[in-house]
Amino acid sequence: MVSLEFDLNTDSEQDAFFGAFFKFVEAASIADTDSISVRSDPMGDHQIKVVTFEDASQADRFQSYWSQRRKWLGL
Repeated sequence: MVSLEFDLNTDSEQDAFFGAFFKFVEAASIADTDSISVRSDPMGDHQIKVVTFEDASQADRFQSYWSQRRKWLGL
C-alpha cells in the first residue's frame, strides 16, 4: 500500500482535489473501490488529505494527474 499526503490550503483547492480524485477513480475504471481510500487530517487552518492506494502505479498516476490539474486550475 502507498499513501500520499496532499496539503490543501483553501476551500477552492479542497473542492478541486475532490473533483480530481473522483474523476481519476472514474477514468481509471477501478473495479475494486476498496483499493483506494481518502481521509482528512485537520492541520490548523488547512486540511491534509491522505490517499491510500493498493497499487503503487495508481499512486504515481494520481500524483501526476493532481499536479497537472493544479497547474491547469492555477492553484
